[in-house]
Amino acid sequence: MNNKILMAVLKKSNKKQTAKFPVAISVLQQVPFFMEVFSEDEEILKELSQLADPDNNSYIHYKTFKPGEIIVQQGDIENTIFWLLKGEARVRSGDKVLTYIKPVTCFGEQTVVDVQGRTATVDVPKDKDAEVVEIDWGITEQDHELLDRFIELLLKNTADKLKTNYIVSARMWKGARELYSSCKKRSEGLETENKKLRSMNIALKKKLGL
Repeated sequence: MNNKILMAVLKKSNKKQTAKFPVAISVLQQVPFFMEVFSEDEEILKELSQLADPDNNSYIHYKTFKPGEIIVQQGDIENTIFWLLKGEARVRSGDKVLTYIKPVTCFGEQTVVDVQGRTATVDVPKDKDAEVVEIDWGITEQDHELLDRFIELLLKNTADKLKTNYIVSARMWKGARELYSSCKKRSEGLETENKKLRSMNIALKKKLGL
């Protein structure tokens, strides 16, 4: 993927609105595969951290949850994914504990992929705080370049969960692959359209003798 294109997309988006309280670059650098998918260039990471919605609220947040606090509530319909950076989180359905999340792990992505309510509650057990990165999936609506990269980030983290014995549903895999396939087709379609426009432009210049 082309970093020049990515930088152009980021600068264009940040001209419209910029986050009031952007997340620190050092936080993004802790997210697995983030620099691999996006860039190690701190200027690009800075532009990414400043992406904001129309109300200038950052799409990327760094949050600390205290013991007993709920990070994700079962049944809620949201458009966010998380990475646990420090501490521990507990996944439960009602009073039944399903598993525990350790750093540094992605969670909450099934809602984004399947477009459904949260399938479980994630809270913080006793003893210590949990520090997380929260990413609003609305960030991908800025441009197909961002959508492509965030889907790749999601797929890499999903694959990593399989390696570390986390359970990933077949439905989630299917949804993730469909998202990736969709954005790839859109990208290829745009490229084909650009080629047609360039050909038409060349033909027009020849007719005009330019």
